[in-house]
Amino acid sequence: MIRKYFLNFWLWWYGVRFYRLLLSIYSFWTLAFANLNILPMMANLFVPMYQDRSFSGRVISFFLRFSWVIVGLILQLLITIPLVCVVISWLSFPLVCIFQLINTLF
Repeated sequence: MIRKYFLNFWLWWYGVRFYRLLLSIYSFWTLAFANLNILPMMANLFVPMYQDRSFSGRVISFFLRFSWVIVGLILQLLITIPLVCVVISWLSFPLVCIFQLINTLF
C-alpha cells in the first residue's frame, strides 16, 4: 500500500504539478516579453518614429529603439534567471528530502 502512494507522489510531483509549474512560468515569461515590447522594436529598428524622416529623426529613433531592445533583453534575462532557479529547485526538492531522510536514518 505504501509503495502505491510513494509512486503516486512521484507521478504527481514530476508529472502533474511540474507541467502546471511550467505552464505558469511560461505564461509569466511571455507576458513579460510582450510587455517589454522587444520584437516590435527590433522589427521597426530602422523605421523613423513619428514619421520624422529627417536625418536627425532617423538617428534618434534608431538609437532609442536599439537601447530599448538592449535594455529589454537585459530585463528579460534578469526575469529568466530566477525562473530557471525555481524550476531547478522544484525538480531537486523531493530528492533533497529523500537524501536528508536517508542521512538521518544512517
